[in-house]
Amino acid sequence: MIVKDREKTSDISKGLVLLMATVCGFTVANVYLNQTLLVSMSASFHVSAASIGIIATLAQIGYALGNLLIVPLGDIFERKKLILFLLFAICIVLALNALSINKTWMLVTSLALGIVTVVPQIIVPLAANIASGHNRGKVLGNVAIGLVCGILGARLVSGFIDVHFGWRMVYWTSAVATLFIILLVYVYFPKSKGANAPSYKHLIMSLGPLFIKERALQQACVSQGMMFASFSAFWTTLVFLLDTDPYFYGSDMVGVIGLVGIAGAFATPIIGRLIDTKGAKFASLLCMSISLLAFIGLIRGGYWLPGLILGALLITIGTQANQVACQFTSFQLGEEKRSRLNGLYMVSTFLGGSLGSYVGLLAWSKWEWHGVCAIAILMIAISFCSLIPISIPKKTIGNFMNKKGSNT
Repeated sequence: MIVKDREKTSDISKGLVLLMATVCGFTVANVYLNQTLLVSMSASFHVSAASIGIIATLAQIGYALGNLLIVPLGDIFERKKLILFLLFAICIVLALNALSINKTWMLVTSLALGIVTVVPQIIVPLAANIASGHNRGKVLGNVAIGLVCGILGARLVSGFIDVHFGWRMVYWTSAVATLFIILLVYVYFPKSKGANAPSYKHLIMSLGPLFIKERALQQACVSQGMMFASFSAFWTTLVFLLDTDPYFYGSDMVGVIGLVGIAGAFATPIIGRLIDTKGAKFASLLCMSISLLAFIGLIRGGYWLPGLILGALLITIGTQANQVACQFTSFQLGEEKRSRLNGLYMVSTFLGGSLGSYVGLLAWSKWEWHGVCAIAILMIAISFCSLIPISIPKKTIGNFMNKKGSNT
């Protein structure tokens, strides 16, 4: 009961925000560990690098499934217990990854790892519940730093460990780190209980009607889905651009350019404060504008290394900051359903990312870099359009219903 009052009246401490960001970073990194290990895995299992590439895809698919099927449980169960349960599951699956004896084993465990790694998407609604209304945007922005750093840091750290100790040690190291994270969560995380739903079936069945009912959620899903699509189109095709004139770099240069994203991550608290003062819609429009200008500049500037690096930074800032703005918008729709709202939101984000990667590759194959920039600009334009209010006058609906009634 005390915890419930605390949620309503108290501000979240800076130490707890830092811990939440850290837990988010360490856990989300598990989805991306495999991206630098595929060559080593292919050698261990005696399969081609192209054949084992599906491991990375399955981890992403698992993460999307976890957002759809597990994240909504935060509206039924006490969130701290749910987080601890998932962290223990992550430890077990990481160990199974490290013990893999063939490709099939690795495919199954990678899918499972993606499913249980949705801890960050349970922490984010928890942080939103604890934070007071006047600084919720700032808190979400600070927690988002951990997510971005975890995604970027995963590739860097896993590559280093793989070179010196082998790919299996990457998973063992992450498993040990997760045990330490479990201890911190157990000691310092507050309890926070969502509104009880009658059953898990009822909870999952409510997702469709919830999405249909909430116009603001639809706008947030389309907005960030398209922004993440443009982001994915850029990073998926960047390796091809760097392999051509005037660069002729190796794939390792993609990781170096990706480091600028860490600087972009620290823009999210600024956007969070802007949300608290100017509103989420204003912040979202600003983020879209940043990404749009970046891609317009990259049409020509992409062939100049400083211009490419600046474009990568601005795209990361725009995409990650827009995620905070859209998340804030969806969380305003009700505390008792924030886990379901966040699950739906993240599923749409990852679907957008998958679409962006696929369409980006098609654009590159036909029109190369100019085609990638053009398709990304189109995606951002759709994101802009998602915020245009569309309303049907009640009189029109009434006339339609009366006409339908008279026909029957």
